[in-house]
Amino acid sequence: MTSVAVKSEGQVVRPLSVLVPLIKEDLEYARDAAKRAGMPYYQAAGEKMMEAKGQVARGEFTSWIKRNFGLSLQHAERYMAFARATSDTQNQRFGNFSEFMREEGGDPGYGRVIRKPGWHESVKESIDHAKREAVRAREENLTRQQEREADQKLALRLIEIGFKVLAKELHPDRGGSREAMTRLNRVRDRLKQCV
Repeated sequence: MTSVAVKSEGQVVRPLSVLVPLIKEDLEYARDAAKRAGMPYYQAAGEKMMEAKGQVARGEFTSWIKRNFGLSLQHAERYMAFARATSDTQNQRFGNFSEFMREEGGDPGYGRVIRKPGWHESVKESIDHAKREAVRAREENLTRQQEREADQKLALRLIEIGFKVLAKELHPDRGGSREAMTRLNRVRDRLKQCV
């Protein structure tokens, strides 16, 4: 395969190894431009919210913000703080609203997506572990006793994973009850004895 393709009209086409980083760069510039483009609107909204705050009855601003814009007071305060911090047109310290929130707004994680692993992640890990164990068992020609021990270890792990998933739902701090947790603990202990 050649590194440069040629179209029928003699136009040179760049190879994929050149196009991939260029496309990634374009997409990153587009994301940055979109963030910067919203800044004047966040500033204008914050300024208008400050103006409105003076007209809304004392103690009613939170419900007014929520009712009219579906925002929390905290989020409205962020916009107003942004408007105050950027009211001086010479003040161009922030590249975007998220940057302002991380530096001045007291929220160092603002705008960063942190993905929490779902309950299924541990199930996937157990399945992968079981596959590795099965391959290892075949490769090492385990005796029947060793196979039973491997099965027992896997069964215990499966019981623990199921317990953790259900405990998240049934725990009193998560909307469950003490009775439900007691029952879950009892069932887990019985299952462990059967293995």
